[in-house]
Amino acid sequence: MKIFLVKVRLSLVAVCLSLASLAVSAQDLDNVGISGRVTDPNGMAVAGATVTAVQIETGQTRTVQTDDNGRYLLVGLQPGNYTIRYEAAGFGTKERVGLTTLSGQNLQLDMSLTPADVQAETTVTIDEDTPIIDITRTVVGGTIEAREIEDLPNSSRDALDLVLTLGGTSEESLSTSGLAEDRNVTNGTPPLEQGNFSLSGGTAYSNNLTIDGLDNNDDRSSRERFQPSLEDVAEVQVITNQFSAEYGRASGGRVNIRTRSGSNRYRGRAFMFFRDDSLNANTWYNNSRDFARLPLTEYNPGFTFSGPVVLPSLYN
Repeated sequence: MKIFLVKVRLSLVAVCLSLASLAVSAQDLDNVGISGRVTDPNGMAVAGATVTAVQIETGQTRTVQTDDNGRYLLVGLQPGNYTIRYEAAGFGTKERVGLTTLSGQNLQLDMSLTPADVQAETTVTIDEDTPIIDITRTVVGGTIEAREIEDLPNSSRDALDLVLTLGGTSEESLSTSGLAEDRNVTNGTPPLEQGNFSLSGGTAYSNNLTIDGLDNNDDRSSRERFQPSLEDVAEVQVITNQFSAEYGRASGGRVNIRTRSGSNRYRGRAFMFFRDDSLNANTWYNNSRDFARLPLTEYNPGFTFSGPVVLPSLYN
């Protein structure tokens, strides 16, 4: 029996590692990169300095060393909030705290270290309000972050509907999304609209929809295949210009939904969304023909709970 349990646990670990490797490979285009140069007060390179990135939510760390020119490069970082620590022999430690990153960013962050024997403190905390700009690419579009996702009204509970709050976006010209509330417009339920939206005037079938970098395109209807719960969405990123060739696949815009990741703290939330026809305005078409609002009563309850996952020991 113990041998069987060990085999089961090994299988579970193998499955988890396979899923983790798949997620990492799928998210390469949406991970964060941070580079820069570490110098002394005279602008000379500090070789062999240790640069450590600590993700605040999970506590995960990534450490690299600067080269002979004082340059460093951190790649494959998950989007989120970071503290960047700079250390070198003979120099005081400095930190850049509160660094908020978004999907696909490549940030340049230089740092000047002060000799340890001429400063009053060995650790200096730097919290700059000036945003760091990604100078490695030109992107036209926008990103809807977690706080905005929670604050913006969204009766459909569909993350892709938030795309229409950004500039350069509009409903597809053949959309029939508003006809469901009109009486006597069509026989039966209106057909599905041809795609969700148009980006920079392009057609819906030219858009590329992804979730955490994975393909989410339904080519038959120019829509998404899977609609995640709005509670699971951490970021909706929209690129409306001709993006870099590394993304490939489509000639139009790109919409990537990044899902929430876990943290080292247990947390949860409960919610209840309620809709009723007495709270809705009637459509112009119905009012012009003296039609009442269609009856509607909807309850949408739910809850979320997240926290660290501890794998059982293989030797118990």
